[in-house]
Amino acid sequence: DARLAVTGLGLYRAFLNGQRIGEDYLTPGFNDYDAYVAVRTYSVTSMLREGENLLEIWLGRGWYGGRLGYDPGTSAPVWGTHYYAGARLTAKAADGSGFVLETDESWQASATPIREGNIYDGEVRDDTADCSAVFPCKAAETAYRTEPDQAPPVRAAASFQPVVLHTPRGETVLDFGQNISGFVRFTDRLQRGQTLRLQYGEVLQDGCFYRDNLRSARAEYVYTSDGAGKTVEPFFTFYGFRYVKVEGAGSEDPADYTAVAVSSDLPVTMQCTTASEKVNKLIRNTLWGQRDNFVSIPTDCPQRDERLGWTADTQVFCRTAMYQMDCRDFYRKYIRDMREDQVRYLDGDVPKYSPSLRGRAGHGGAVWADAGVIIPWEVYQTYGDRERLAEAYPLMHDYAEYLIREDRRLGSTHILFDSFTFGDWLALDGKSELDVHGGTDTAYIQGVYYMNAVRLTAKAAAVLGQGEDARRYTMLEESIRHALLDEYFTPGGNLSADTQTGYVLALYYGLWRDREKLLRGFRRRLDRDGGKLKTGFAGTPLLLPVLLDNGMTETAYRLLLNEEYPGWLYAVNLGATTVWERWNSILPDGRISDTGMNSLNHYANGSVCEAIYSRMAGLRCAEPGWKKAVIAPKVSRQLPWIDLKYESPAGLYAVKWTLDDAGTFRMDVEIPEGCRAQVILPGGKDEGLFGPGRCAFEESFA
Repeated sequence: DARLAVTGLGLYRAFLNGQRIGEDYLTPGFNDYDAYVAVRTYSVTSMLREGENLLEIWLGRGWYGGRLGYDPGTSAPVWGTHYYAGARLTAKAADGSGFVLETDESWQASATPIREGNIYDGEVRDDTADCSAVFPCKAAETAYRTEPDQAPPVRAAASFQPVVLHTPRGETVLDFGQNISGFVRFTDRLQRGQTLRLQYGEVLQDGCFYRDNLRSARAEYVYTSDGAGKTVEPFFTFYGFRYVKVEGAGSEDPADYTAVAVSSDLPVTMQCTTASEKVNKLIRNTLWGQRDNFVSIPTDCPQRDERLGWTADTQVFCRTAMYQMDCRDFYRKYIRDMREDQVRYLDGDVPKYSPSLRGRAGHGGAVWADAGVIIPWEVYQTYGDRERLAEAYPLMHDYAEYLIREDRRLGSTHILFDSFTFGDWLALDGKSELDVHGGTDTAYIQGVYYMNAVRLTAKAAAVLGQGEDARRYTMLEESIRHALLDEYFTPGGNLSADTQTGYVLALYYGLWRDREKLLRGFRRRLDRDGGKLKTGFAGTPLLLPVLLDNGMTETAYRLLLNEEYPGWLYAVNLGATTVWERWNSILPDGRISDTGMNSLNHYANGSVCEAIYSRMAGLRCAEPGWKKAVIAPKVSRQLPWIDLKYESPAGLYAVKWTLDDAGTFRMDVEIPEGCRAQVILPGGKDEGLFGPGRCAFEESFA
């Protein structure tokens, strides 16, 4: 038996006797390397041979040593400029004999053919380079903390073959048909000294290759052949792309190119189809967006000079994410990332993105920093793991305490006036088209999320037996609620934050004097907005759940099925294969609308799928860990059927309903062993609790 424990900075790929060890990409992953460096262990028994063996560890800059961040003027590495490797090979024979081989100063180092490389710009590899010179290794001057890697590995998720296009400019472009995170693997048919350049992009413009929306990211792979003929792929980078331009001596045979999509290895847990093929495409696009942006951390986008773990993006998406994939270990790592940033750099606050690049991210503000309480609580609701909630509780507690200190600093109003926030980011109701913060009062958003943060922390404290914390935070929640009512509601119950997001936050978080008056105001606001959504990051993920929970089912379905801008199906009609950053990332004429901040692979607006699964299909968790569910579909003739299968932590739930032209509603459900579900029909009839097995229901739907 032989096992290799190995790690490296920035990224490593290990070989034994010329064979690659393991199937993982981008190891050891992305985290704050001052906190820890992850070590993965591989079985190498079958790779050892009699006599001399050669163990090699190739190293690249990765996140550790390459340029990182979205400021094009920042090029200095965040963590360091040296390469480091650590390995222990332990071999044991059947008779008990064996050996241990560890990295030390007796190892030899040499250059590799990879001459340049980083996450944003790609790699330059020259297989004609002379790498024969060797020199001694030195022990690292910094003592890095290493620990076993418990995060899901990044692995190949799918592969695609291209269609070869010849553009009006005379370019040779490979179209892989799907926007992905990954790289192109190709067959080298070049003569010695010939060079092939692959450039990556998401969209064509006027039928030609385009990548201005990648900003300063070069996003290319440049390869010089030694003429030996081999399969070649990048080692230490990845790209966000659908299209690849081929320059130089590359083959035009599509069989020579394969796009490899990489993603953190998470089982898919959701299958959902509806009567609308366009909605089905939206669901598939959202799943692809999750795959493409769950690469060691939950990134905002996989293509441009950013690819950071923006806390709001994953906070608003986490409920959808946990329907679609088993994310328990993935989010455990990210919760730890946020905690490391909180303790090391922010005195209790949570950053805009995590890892925070040694604190460079700064404070998060409402919606962003609230990932520190919302994600741990939603993870607990989905998976029911009390021990992991206890692990995350210090993150929640310290963030709540930070908000309390911020409240005192600003005068103890409980509203957090003048505290930083991005507001309702990318909302469409700002003062102008350039106002990306939206029209909702930012202090109102801060106050609502402050109230929710202490509420969730109180709930977590109660689960964990922290009675004093639970009482104190519950009392504070009520104080914040009254402050918000006094500041933003008239004595008669009208909301002054008269925006779609203003109403959505009030209704979702239970903030009102008169609920019916609040709902009337919301309806009037929607009418004044022409029945089109205007919400941004704070409002969009909650818009359909609020509508469906408050009797506005037909409005919710109209918004989902709207095919005009702004709407989810607008992008589907324009051929999107992922979810866009902006509602109009591409204009109806096919032109990209902006290059400064315009990703075609942002999953945040895909959070609408949570409403499809939980309200329209009707399957919601009723007890942590899914031992009990509620099945209560909100149905409309606008979408005559939905068929959902969810592999929950407790087993398979299935819901399939139809609504025919005569108004007859039929539903079949399946409940896993050891679980119960409360079934409520669309007309409001509570059928009661049902145990494991299959059940069928029918009613006349008016």
